[in-house]
Amino acid sequence: MPFAEGDIMFAYKKDGIDFAHKYDEHPAPAPDYEKHYHDFFEILYFVQGDADFTVEDSVYKLHSGDIVFIQPGEHHHVVLNRKVSYERYVLKFSESLIPKYMFGRIRSRSSFYNASKSMSALFGGLDDIYEKYSGDDLETLFTCRMLELMIMLCLEPEANKTAVHDNTITQIINYISENIREQITLPAICDHFHFSQSYISNKFSRHMKVSVISYVRTKKIMAAHREIMQGEKATDAAEHYGFTDYSTFYRAYVKVMGFPPSTRIPEK
Repeated sequence: MPFAEGDIMFAYKKDGIDFAHKYDEHPAPAPDYEKHYHDFFEILYFVQGDADFTVEDSVYKLHSGDIVFIQPGEHHHVVLNRKVSYERYVLKFSESLIPKYMFGRIRSRSSFYNASKSMSALFGGLDDIYEKYSGDDLETLFTCRMLELMIMLCLEPEANKTAVHDNTITQIINYISENIREQITLPAICDHFHFSQSYISNKFSRHMKVSVISYVRTKKIMAAHREIMQGEKATDAAEHYGFTDYSTFYRAYVKVMGFPPSTRIPEK
C-alpha cells in the first residue's frame, strides 16, 4: 500500500478507546515523540522505522513487530532516524476499561515485547475492520479487539533483547517508587546514594529529560489521581502522598493533570 507523508491510515476515538494506524515518511519533531506522560495505558505496535524507545530508565532499539507497553504516569519518548519512514499502530485505553480479573496482570507487565504472530495479526486486521464497519458495529468490534489485545499482552513473553539501563537512574527511580508516600527531596536522594546534588540533577535530567523534583511531583500526583478516581477524597489523597498543604497539592494536580482534582475524568 503506498503511503503519503504524515498519513494517518485510520484514527478512532470513543469512550476511552483510541486506535490509530500512523505513517511518517520523514518523521519530523512532534510532541508524541518528545518526553511525556499521560493518565492512560498505551500499546504501540512497531511496523517499520529506525527508533530507540525510552520508557522510564529503559532504552530499547525497536525492530519490526516489537510491542511497547506504557502504563499511566510512565515518562517515555522515542528518538527517530528522520531519513527512515516510521509506521506504527497505537492503542490507548483508560484504566476503567480493564476487567477486574485482568487488572493485576496488566499492571505487572513490563515495557517491551516481541509480538507473536497472533498479536501481529490482531493489529494488522484493524484496517479491514475500520474500512468495512461503522457506527455501533465498529465500536463493538474495536472494543472486542482491545480486550483481545489486552489478553494477548498478558500472555506475551518479554522481549528477547535486553533493554539498556543506567543503574544509577534505575536505583533513583526505585527509591522514589518505594518512598512515594514520603517527603522526597533532592538532598534526601543525594544523601541516600552518596552523590552530590549537581551530579544527580544533571545525570537525571540528561537521561530522563525532566528534573528529579518534577519527576517526583508527577509520580505523586498520578498516584493521588488513581486514588481519587477510585473514590478517595482529594484532601485524603493529598495527605497520603506527603502534601501537607492542600492548596499546594491543588496547584500541582492541575499542572500535572490539566484539570482540578475530581472523582470524574473530564472528557478530552
